[in-house]
Amino acid sequence: MSLKPLHQQLKEKSIKFLFTDYYDTIVHRTVHPNYAQRIWAKFMIRELGLPISIDELYFIRQSSVSYLIETLGRIDAEIPYKALQEEICKRLINSDIITIEEKADVIALFEDADVKAESSVQYLNQDVVDALKYFKSNGGKVYLVSDFYGSKTLFKKLLIHHGIINLFDAIYSSAELEKSKHTGTIYAPILSELAIDAKEVMMIGDNQRSDYNNAIKNGLNAYHLPHAKYLKKNKRNNFGNDKKRLNQIINNVYKTCKKEAIPYTEYIVHYHTFAERLYETAKRKQIKDLFFLSREGQFIKKLFDAYQAFSLIDESKKINTHYLKISRHAALQMSLKAIDVEPFVFLRKKYSDLSINEFLIAVNCSDELRAQILLELKEEGETVVIDFFNTSIFENLKQNKTFRNYYNAHREASHDAFSAYINSFNSDIEQNGIQLVDIGWGGTMQEAIYEFFDTKIPVTGYYLGLANIYDIQPKTKRYGLNFSLLPYTDYNDCILMANMQLYEQFSAADHGSALGYSLEAENFSLEYHKPEEKWLYDNHIKNHQEIMLALQQMLLKDLESLCYNYDTLQDTISKMALKVGLFQNTKKLKFLETLSHGFYQNVGHNQVGISYEPPKIKSPVKSVIKFLMTPEKYFRYLVKLKPMLYKKNKLIAFFTPMYLVYLYFRINKYFRFKILNRYFLLKFNVFK
Repeated sequence: MSLKPLHQQLKEKSIKFLFTDYYDTIVHRTVHPNYAQRIWAKFMIRELGLPISIDELYFIRQSSVSYLIETLGRIDAEIPYKALQEEICKRLINSDIITIEEKADVIALFEDADVKAESSVQYLNQDVVDALKYFKSNGGKVYLVSDFYGSKTLFKKLLIHHGIINLFDAIYSSAELEKSKHTGTIYAPILSELAIDAKEVMMIGDNQRSDYNNAIKNGLNAYHLPHAKYLKKNKRNNFGNDKKRLNQIINNVYKTCKKEAIPYTEYIVHYHTFAERLYETAKRKQIKDLFFLSREGQFIKKLFDAYQAFSLIDESKKINTHYLKISRHAALQMSLKAIDVEPFVFLRKKYSDLSINEFLIAVNCSDELRAQILLELKEEGETVVIDFFNTSIFENLKQNKTFRNYYNAHREASHDAFSAYINSFNSDIEQNGIQLVDIGWGGTMQEAIYEFFDTKIPVTGYYLGLANIYDIQPKTKRYGLNFSLLPYTDYNDCILMANMQLYEQFSAADHGSALGYSLEAENFSLEYHKPEEKWLYDNHIKNHQEIMLALQQMLLKDLESLCYNYDTLQDTISKMALKVGLFQNTKKLKFLETLSHGFYQNVGHNQVGISYEPPKIKSPVKSVIKFLMTPEKYFRYLVKLKPMLYKKNKLIAFFTPMYLVYLYFRINKYFRFKILNRYFLLKFNVFK
């Protein structure tokens, strides 16, 4: 845009003072003007944990403006910002969305949320900014005069964000003065306050009536900037929808990751979704401290911290994050009860058939001590004992004096060390309880920590996914934020919970597994890093995570100015998971083999490698019918079909028509949820 005519007029008319508009003059928006207020609603809901949708809060704001226009007899740009805040709060209180006591928090956040919303969709019109800088460098004075719903301080924050606050000698907002350019009433008071001659002033802006005609009527000079282009752009921004834009963003990540040297970096979408929902949940529940459990928690904490740093508006409301080194093995050590009453619940459920050696390793017995105990028992240590915990061998072991002495000393030392470890975080757990974050899948460590504190302190779990239901108590609630068996499993849950081991692998840590706790250990934790795991992390997972962290920054920026709800995002990430699970090229299949060699379980049989369980088919005909009706229930097997075939016959794996399977999933879903869902009760009996 050439501003040569403007420069000529400024010189010819000896202009000393420049009044400038803001929107579509100094800055442009990437969205429709009203969309910025939807983004404001999104930020308010997220930061305050309001039990309301984005659209509901947006319409409350719009209705408040309409009401104030009528009652105050002013146009929208002249409504005082504080009056708008008060009216919105009245409506929120009356609707039981906030309490009277929470009103102060809403007011305190209101302006900063507007600043963040506006700044997320604004970009500078550099030609105009350069013209203002040139004018000011030659001794002129520049004043911002805008018909704007916000306060003067809101404007200042936006100008600071753009790095141009020093350009302006003063700022005038219609909402602050309760007068506007649109009505022409704002010019005279400003001229009077500044004690300047209107003939020495040039008003520049894009609005013919407000910035040109009314400025001329008040004796100012005026320069009209082209407006038609941006008016058309705003009209175009009325079309399209949030769901389409969200799909575009997620598809862009998927396509970008297909080009990466390391496969499966598109899993960042799932991790980012978890971080986002965790942040929103923590805000809604007013959680002050989050304990991220090792080892997957190390990467998840990085993602959450990055999300919070990008999203947080009020620093005083920052959520404290802690990294707690723990494992199922370590959790067993610190939660051990007296040998005569300890139920060994997890071992009984998962590894009921054990050798004596495996059990003694599970309670951290040294090699020498194991040999001594076995000698005293006169038993063979490596033989697997069926139903170990209900045998005389186990009863004899419990009565062995050497074992009992070790067990009691080990139990007490582990308890004291873990207690000191928890206290080192300086979190008021007695007042606030303990809020755990982990990858999933059931809550074994959550229950161990709950038992450690004698079931007195609530221990709540927030997981990427919940796939097992243990003995949930009122004080041990748990939530799967990306997918969950609770309260029931739906279509998207079935898709997202396939290949859960990959969620674990891609969030592996740079340190070993926690084996137990000691007051003498550095940071209280005893660890062992399996060579296979260390090699896998150093050579593959580290780079994989670095790529995902970079992709997260892209997602943060792209999604910040987009308004979407839980269901929309759930459908989108499920659609991507369907493609990722079925379309596995040779590069991905080779990578899965590499991952399998580094997957290590540190409890029970200490198995290395990812295991796959084939479906148990009693009736092939019934199974085929069930697949045709609800294919998502078989998706967890389908994602493992191609890797299994690849191991046996690479040619067969290559020609397996997974695209047809993908196509059937899409057709099936459309038919069930777009057609049958409207007309038939069948959905209650067959579908979910």
